[in-house]
Amino acid sequence: MEIGSFPIALYAAMLAATIAGQFLGIGVDILAIGRKVLWVPLALSVLLEAIVAARFGAARMGQELTSGQRGRLSAYYSLGLAAVTLPLAVWVAASDGRSLAPGLATREVLQAFVVVLAGFAAITLLRWGLMSLFTRRAAR
Repeated sequence: MEIGSFPIALYAAMLAATIAGQFLGIGVDILAIGRKVLWVPLALSVLLEAIVAARFGAARMGQELTSGQRGRLSAYYSLGLAAVTLPLAVWVAASDGRSLAPGLATREVLQAFVVVLAGFAAITLLRWGLMSLFTRRAAR
């Protein structure tokens, strides 16, 4: 089975890299930094996703991924993460017992939405760039 001309196994491997990066980042937070920060697990996740996507993607596709394929894969993966993460974030925010309805029309919610979308776009581009670094030179 494929999604967007990429095998599902590739997305599963990238998700495993995401989770591994999160756990590794939490460990680095606790052991090296001594406090929780968002960027360490995020950075390690994106780095591991890119390595797995470039190397495992080449193995599964039978050739190194082209620049266009790397960009599409990164975009599809980000869309998949957003489809799972954003509703989960809303659910977690709503689970504290407060109603979200009064705040849904506020300017802060719109600003937060724009920041989250910009973040997903930036991470998509970063992952694509890192995938390019981990692709063998002959395929670039």
